[in-house]
Amino acid sequence: MKMKDILSLIKSRVPGGYEFEIYWERRKKLKIETSDEEVENLSSSTESGLSLRVLKEGKVGFCYTSDLKEETIARLVTDAVQMCNIQIPDRGNRLVQELKKSQVDSVFDQEGVGRSLEEKIEYAISLEKMAKKIDSRIKSVRKASLSESQAEVSFYNSYGVEYTYEATFYGSMIATVAEEGGDSSISYEFRGSRTFSELDPEDIASDAVFKAVSLLNPSPVETSVMPVVLFRDSSAMLLSAFAQMFLGDSLVKGKTLLKDRTGESVATELLTIIDDGTLRGGYSTLPYDGEGVPQMRKEIITKGVFNGFLHSLYTATLSGSEPTGNGERSGFRSLPASGYTNLYIEKGDTPFEELLSKHDKVFLVLELMGLHTVDPVSGEFSLGAGGVIYQGGKPVRPVRGVTIAGNILDLWNKIVAVGNDLKFYGNIGSPSLLAEDITVGGN
Repeated sequence: MKMKDILSLIKSRVPGGYEFEIYWERRKKLKIETSDEEVENLSSSTESGLSLRVLKEGKVGFCYTSDLKEETIARLVTDAVQMCNIQIPDRGNRLVQELKKSQVDSVFDQEGVGRSLEEKIEYAISLEKMAKKIDSRIKSVRKASLSESQAEVSFYNSYGVEYTYEATFYGSMIATVAEEGGDSSISYEFRGSRTFSELDPEDIASDAVFKAVSLLNPSPVETSVMPVVLFRDSSAMLLSAFAQMFLGDSLVKGKTLLKDRTGESVATELLTIIDDGTLRGGYSTLPYDGEGVPQMRKEIITKGVFNGFLHSLYTATLSGSEPTGNGERSGFRSLPASGYTNLYIEKGDTPFEELLSKHDKVFLVLELMGLHTVDPVSGEFSLGAGGVIYQGGKPVRPVRGVTIAGNILDLWNKIVAVGNDLKFYGNIGSPSLLAEDITVGGN
């Protein structure tokens, strides 16, 4: 069925007195993986589906299907209404009643989509070649990959709120293996982009190689308190691991250490954290969120001061706030929930090399392990780490198997310099950060 026919059928089937919302999505995916400069895996898929949300007196029924036949759609409406009738009312359940103008358009890379499969395979292989060319100690590449996703979304609700957009998403990853003196080290690097041409293979390979060769032939280190530089991707991944504490869902569930701290200083004044759904070229930049609210720019933390949470309609209603364009859907099978768009730490003005030379001895963190174990409710973490000890701004000793533990707000309060080397890893970004008085657990 065509979208206009689906809409007409649902309108005719939903009983009077019920609000409803339709979300339709089609995704076409391509993934290429190479190893030893040959294609190891090639997959392509297309999926489309429709979800229906029905509301009445604070009760909600939700159903979805990938079968768009008339009889299936009719059954979908019946099931959603029946489900709605047996639910418990919740005042947080509501729909957008007016479509406000968006600040941005979606990005669809027609040129990238039109490139041949052979060109895209060659891109993944070029990542391998580039890594080996940069440093002779890169003896192999465990995997290089390119992914392409084309999305088409249509949205309609009973208040006449309607939008549609198309979007493209590209991702590239490489895992390099460095070898020297009987030791080996592996490092990963990832980038995401909305256009194929913006994925720079040299940039991706260079960072992967830098981390891999820097960690070769490590030596033990004693437990000590020292200045630490979180390399930009380590800082970004730490931000991602704790991002849940900024979400409205965490607030209404009481599962964030930032509850009741709006307007308070929670980090050094050098730290500003932004969620920007309008960021030019941003991986998650879209005109609207998953429930019809325009995406927007929010400073979550401004110079250390916490400004508030990222809200969907539901969490905004329950907390007495305004929605922030953060009602995220992971696909047509899911209800909207609060999420982040392009989340990043604002860059500073200190060059990366200067961060490493601000103290006589500095530990550069190039990898963090166990990020899934962090606790966004308390802010506590204990992570395995690897990196390099710098003295006088020069690398002197690779280190692996140490531990960095503490509280994320304490860590952010100890930042004394912010790098100017901001990079995005998909929709998460950060510059490198210098923090003082960090306990590095060794032997």
